[in-house]
Amino acid sequence: MRRNAIVSAIIMGMCTLALTGCGKDPVPNRAETENGSDTDEAADSAEEADFAAVKPGTDAAASSGEDGEQTAQDAGQEKQEQETASEEKSEQEESESKTDNLMKEAPQLAATGRRLADFVPEGWEVWDSVELDFNEDGVPDYVSVLQAVTTNEEGYEEFLLDYPRILFGIASEGQEGYRLDFQDVNVIRTRDEGGVFGDPSQPLTAEGTSFTTHTYGGSAWRWSEDYTYTYREGIWWLTSSENTYGYGDYITDYEKNDWESGVGIRKKRSSNWGPMEENSAPVSDGNWDAVGYDLEYEVPLDGKMTLEQAGKRWWLAPDRVTDWEVKETVFAEDVELSQDSVKMPGVSSIEYCDEERVLYTFTADSDAGEGFRYLAMYGFKDKVLSVLAQGKPPMEYPQFYEGKIYYASGIVENVTYRKAADGKEQITQEEETVGVRLNRMEPDGTGKEVIFAYRYQEEIPEIMENRIPYLSMLYEIGGGEIVVEVYLGGEPHPFYRMKTDGSGQERIGQVPK
Repeated sequence: MRRNAIVSAIIMGMCTLALTGCGKDPVPNRAETENGSDTDEAADSAEEADFAAVKPGTDAAASSGEDGEQTAQDAGQEKQEQETASEEKSEQEESESKTDNLMKEAPQLAATGRRLADFVPEGWEVWDSVELDFNEDGVPDYVSVLQAVTTNEEGYEEFLLDYPRILFGIASEGQEGYRLDFQDVNVIRTRDEGGVFGDPSQPLTAEGTSFTTHTYGGSAWRWSEDYTYTYREGIWWLTSSENTYGYGDYITDYEKNDWESGVGIRKKRSSNWGPMEENSAPVSDGNWDAVGYDLEYEVPLDGKMTLEQAGKRWWLAPDRVTDWEVKETVFAEDVELSQDSVKMPGVSSIEYCDEERVLYTFTADSDAGEGFRYLAMYGFKDKVLSVLAQGKPPMEYPQFYEGKIYYASGIVENVTYRKAADGKEQITQEEETVGVRLNRMEPDGTGKEVIFAYRYQEEIPEIMENRIPYLSMLYEIGGGEIVVEVYLGGEPHPFYRMKTDGSGQERIGQVPK
């Protein structure tokens, strides 16, 4: 993977171009929020993206400067960030455009067969396969991946991207051959779900009664995912996972979950260019771990998930939904929106999913809903679409946990700035995000309450000389606790731990140190 090449790329400032959503790992990557800017247009673009554009170190105050002048170094960094955002935006648009055309439904595999080939439907082929004895009867079993293919007019194979890949397992039954143990379409990424790196899925590995999926993708900003599933008493369980995110080989976010012990490990480094360059300078042998992390902490995990549950909680699972039928649309009492202005989940920014529901946000096209962002829930079983909340500023990162819906939002106030233009002093007033909140409500949209709030300054001066940095909030819920990160542009990001009702708040550190 061209180890070490990224060192010079960071130092030279050549930025070329990235799971956390719906179960995409409970917390979105910090860098996903670093696309903030002073303009409403940039903020709106960020809110719409499934993968927010990564612009490390972006800070409104830094981009303008106290004296209004920009150094050559700042200009080079801005160019880096623009190139990064442009390249990643194309990936975002490509990902979002897929929601306009639903994936086709995968075929049901044969229940029994004499050999592996008997489970491969017409028009499909085995993309990968591992041998292991997961039922421990002394006869090899198989876990394999299928992909849809066709032959074009020239006689060459073409891969059908409108079908998901099928992960499946077959168990030996002695002289009878094999039986289908499971099949799942939500676990393996398709060829076009890896960014400019191409096909992100790498070969499966197996050991004992476990197998592991591996993926690697992105561009300049890259990610990796490794998930291990173990067979116990007839059930496949997700037993461990390891995810990374960062610039090339420089990992800014490391996450490891061990569901056997119920403990998750989180390690964070700053993704701002300054600290990245400083940390990268002494690395010449690819040993990035020697650099150390700015913050390390543990989180409690909830109960173990089966393979099927884990797949349905994966943030890409909604892309596998073949029908978004809505039987009824309901509105919370404080939501004012006509039914014909509601957008369906298949064409919106789905931010959370599990076995029973998805949570997503949308902006209405009608004049009545102009300026508002709406938070909605769709139930897979009852096919009811509920519009639960509306807000200015928008609501972000909704999650469903223990019967309640959590979401982040901004605190917006009028701020007066003193500016110099054409040699003259000007006083202007603008709406600004001066803080962030973590909110929760009941599944029907009632009982809305703020459980955590952070203001950039306790009191905003009558006239501000410098701009307030871009503010956002990321959070992870698990094991009855919440860990919140407040993103403050180029300034250190504080982290807080609390109970799910907001009580027992404590600051656990910041990034960078």
